[in-house]
Amino acid sequence: MKRLHIFIIRSFIGPFLITLFIAMFFLVMQFVWKYIDDLIGKGLDFTIMLELLFYVSITLIPLALPLAVLFSSIMTYGNLAEHNELTAMKASGLSLLKVMRPMFYFVIILSISAFYFTNFLMPVANYKWRAMIYDIQEKKPTFGLTPGVFYNDIDGYSIRVGAKNDNTGSLDDVLIYQYNDISVGKTIKSKTGEMLKSENERYLLLKLNSGAMYEKMKIGSMQNSKYPYQKTYFDEAIIKFDMAQFQMQETNEDLFKRDFEMMNFIQLQETIDSMKIYFRTMNSDFGNVLKREMVLFNDAYKVDTNKVDTTGNVVVKEIQEIDTIIHIDSLIKQDIKPLMTYVQNEIRSRKEMLNGQKMFRNAQKNVMYQFQTTLHKKFTLSVAIIVLFFIGAPLGAIIKKGGLGAPLVFATLFFLLYYILTIMGENMVESQFIEPWKGMWMSTIILTPLGAFLTYKAANDSALFDREAYKKAFRWIGRKLFGNRGNLMKSKD
Repeated sequence: MKRLHIFIIRSFIGPFLITLFIAMFFLVMQFVWKYIDDLIGKGLDFTIMLELLFYVSITLIPLALPLAVLFSSIMTYGNLAEHNELTAMKASGLSLLKVMRPMFYFVIILSISAFYFTNFLMPVANYKWRAMIYDIQEKKPTFGLTPGVFYNDIDGYSIRVGAKNDNTGSLDDVLIYQYNDISVGKTIKSKTGEMLKSENERYLLLKLNSGAMYEKMKIGSMQNSKYPYQKTYFDEAIIKFDMAQFQMQETNEDLFKRDFEMMNFIQLQETIDSMKIYFRTMNSDFGNVLKREMVLFNDAYKVDTNKVDTTGNVVVKEIQEIDTIIHIDSLIKQDIKPLMTYVQNEIRSRKEMLNGQKMFRNAQKNVMYQFQTTLHKKFTLSVAIIVLFFIGAPLGAIIKKGGLGAPLVFATLFFLLYYILTIMGENMVESQFIEPWKGMWMSTIILTPLGAFLTYKAANDSALFDREAYKKAFRWIGRKLFGNRGNLMKSKD
């Protein structure tokens, strides 16, 4: 029995690793394509690119892992059924569930590992790659001059060269505009130049030969718009640029640690509890403000009347009419219009306050849903792996096809169903149409009965995808329908 278990697990691991690698490759390429504009032209080291792709690959595993489990399950049990190995196992007294048992244990271990992976490794990888991509986006392109094109990536300078020799670093026909917030600006022209680096490679030195410098002389006492300028000739001049602005600086990763995607299960739960207490306090404070500001809820506008109703009970409090409070009858006509204007402004103010509170509560709910959604994601991946296994394994036993043909088609269809349901649930939660737990568990709730149905059919050797079985069923239905109709016609005659 142990040899049989090892044989099934070995048959599963090969397709699983290949599928996982292919899925990861396409997902990583999609990420690179998305950030291609931020990565090109920055002069990034190869090690930085590898580190970035490593962290990104970790975050993409939750999307590739269910597909790998589904495809490898279909392929493994499809191969067993195609080569009659599954039939031999059943003939020896093993049911399909017993044949699936070693793979089930393996998938359980994989599911538990996926939970610890998403709970501990993914938060670290998330803020690592986000911090790195932020640094790369803030990093300026490397110093590269293109002949005939102004280079503006150095603060305070705009540089154009007529010709450039990449081997020697020599430049011809150099034109430099220097500007800042204080000075009006200066223009430097030279016939030739040369790019050099300092010994510590911190500064880039631009050596200019045979040129002139034109600088405007702005005098504070002069009020007209025309200023004189000073022209200075030089045989040799050196301009120093700080290379620190071209180097990638490491951002403090603490800036990203408070994001909901970068927390583990315990941190998310603590944050959600703290947010509930904070929101409850904010809503209570607003309720107190509402009681003070609104006439209908303020006890100051309620008076004791000590009236007795028809049954003899004393009416302790009664809401007084607003016209009685303001005494409209005692007002003169000139006072009514400004009073009504004041009342209208107060009503608009209260309406804006209520609308603002409504928007604030919606924002509170949205933030809370984001944290709760991430919390449920820690568990949905692990459960989805088990559910997709119970879809893939019996499906492979039913279709009895291995290889890359039918298993790939069925795996793609069922994975698309799983992915669409997952995205649909996330979008419904984001729009606050349903609660987070319903949206995040929607795909699992829908696919679990499907997995149970396929497992039942496969265990009973159902011809679910057998075309001949469906043809026989249609023929039987046709005979019943048209045969009975023919007998009726004969009886009428």
